[in-house]
Amino acid sequence: MAINHAEHKISANNILFGLTHFLTLALPPDWRITRSYLQPDVHSNVRRGELLWVEAGQTDQVVYHPSRKIALDLIIVVKRGKRDQFKTKGVAIHSQGSLTINGHEAFYILGEVWIGLLKKKLAKTLRLYFHCSELGRTIMISLTGTCQEADIIEIFESLPGSKCH
Repeated sequence: MAINHAEHKISANNILFGLTHFLTLALPPDWRITRSYLQPDVHSNVRRGELLWVEAGQTDQVVYHPSRKIALDLIIVVKRGKRDQFKTKGVAIHSQGSLTINGHEAFYILGEVWIGLLKKKLAKTLRLYFHCSELGRTIMISLTGTCQEADIIEIFESLPGSKCH
C-alpha cells in the first residue's frame, strides 16, 4: 500500500546561480516546512538536465504540524562524494536500520538527545544519510524536537517518497 505524502522542494536561490535544489522531501500531508532564520549555504552545485543540485552545502529548516503545534528542527547537509558517517555523539539510540530513498540505501537512527543551553530538555531525533550515486553526493538529514515518538515515526514513514535527483 502506498503511503500518502506531500512533496516539499527544498532549494536555495542565489542572484548569480539561480535556483539550486537540495532535495524533494516527502512528508505526511498535514506537515509543513518553513525556513529558519539561517540562510541556506551552497558551496558547489552540479547540473542534471535543466536543474541545478547542491553538491556541497547546508540548509536549516523547520518542519511543523500547525494543528498539533509541533515544530522540529530540520538540518540537511550535502557533501561531495560518498561518506559513511553518523553524528551520534550524545544520542541515546532506540532503533536503527536502513530504508530506500529514490533507489538509494539510506541508513537511519531514531533516538533521544538533550537540547538547550541552560534549560536542557530531552528531544526526539531522527538522523539518516545516503549516497546519491547519480549526482555523486551524500545527503545527511537530521530532525530534532520535543514531540511524541509517534510524530517522528509518522515523518519517518513518508521519507521513502523523497527525491534526490
